[in-house]
Amino acid sequence: MLEREFGHEQLKVFRDPETGVIGAIGIHSTALGPAMGGLRLFAYPGLDEAIVDVLRLSRAMSFKSAAAGLDLGGGKAVLIDDGGWDDARDERMGAVGRTIEQLGGRYVTAEDVGTTPSDMDAIADVTRYVAGASVSRGGSGDPSPFTARTVFASIEGAVGVRLGRGSLEGLRIGVQGVGNVGSALVRLLCAAGAEVSVTDRDPRRVEVLVEELGVTPLPLDGFVYGGFDVFAPCALGGAVGPREAEGMSATIVAGAANNPLTDRDVAHRLADRGVLYVPDFIANCGGIIHVGAEVLALSHRDVEDLLGEAGERSERILLRAHETGTRPLDVAEEYALARIDSAGDAGTRAGIG
Repeated sequence: MLEREFGHEQLKVFRDPETGVIGAIGIHSTALGPAMGGLRLFAYPGLDEAIVDVLRLSRAMSFKSAAAGLDLGGGKAVLIDDGGWDDARDERMGAVGRTIEQLGGRYVTAEDVGTTPSDMDAIADVTRYVAGASVSRGGSGDPSPFTARTVFASIEGAVGVRLGRGSLEGLRIGVQGVGNVGSALVRLLCAAGAEVSVTDRDPRRVEVLVEELGVTPLPLDGFVYGGFDVFAPCALGGAVGPREAEGMSATIVAGAANNPLTDRDVAHRLADRGVLYVPDFIANCGGIIHVGAEVLALSHRDVEDLLGEAGERSERILLRAHETGTRPLDVAEEYALARIDSAGDAGTRAGIG
């Protein structure tokens, strides 16, 4: 079974005959607390592809929550976009909510690619195991700006470690994917004085940022090979494979995308070429901090503290990797696993506070 290969506690595949919803929920770990992760709606070619994605994403969520200092486990849900979601969307989300309710609190969902706070509102009508509903419904709303904040902090840290610079002023940064998170990141980068280039499958998103901020629009094809100092993948996963790792000119890879590398070997290739890769679950943890606060009843001050600590932790991980001659991905995973295994004794094995 694939879930055993990935080290999961549970994989639930579900089909709702009334609405036609087909999806899967992966629960990787509940060692630190209930498994939490977003609900992704995507046009997967088939169920097999959806299952592989939910297993990879939920495993990454375990690392993300643990590394972010949250008492939460790792989970994820995916839905197959069959082209029928414009009709009876709330009813379909209700079916998803009933499936989540059946898990009895082992999994808590939130917004992700293809879903919105309004979708969380519909799910909240049938289960309490949801976060990130609309503010008008008492939820925390869109987590995207918070994800952008920790990605921005990780880029700052990487620039300091790899380039020895304390500022992003004048740096060439390419942002691939300018949806909610990517566009928020672009605004932060521009405010810091970076020279930003952008691309997206939806040209309208690019046009908005060009008009608002004067960023440079570039074609999606070949974007990764642009003359950037920093490449920021902020769309779906798999943006950097062996070919991209060998051909890119950027010296730093740090973005909001989950699983931006096609496989673990790519991290080795990047390191061999002197490219500093900030592990995705370290860079993009701001969103889970934001919605996780609902589940853990954290205060606004707690959230701000965790967001600040996330940026500092990212830099410490990069510095430790540099000092020990190891890859940041290895250091980051060791840190997260230490916290999961010791259930709260964060960083004792990795030596990172």
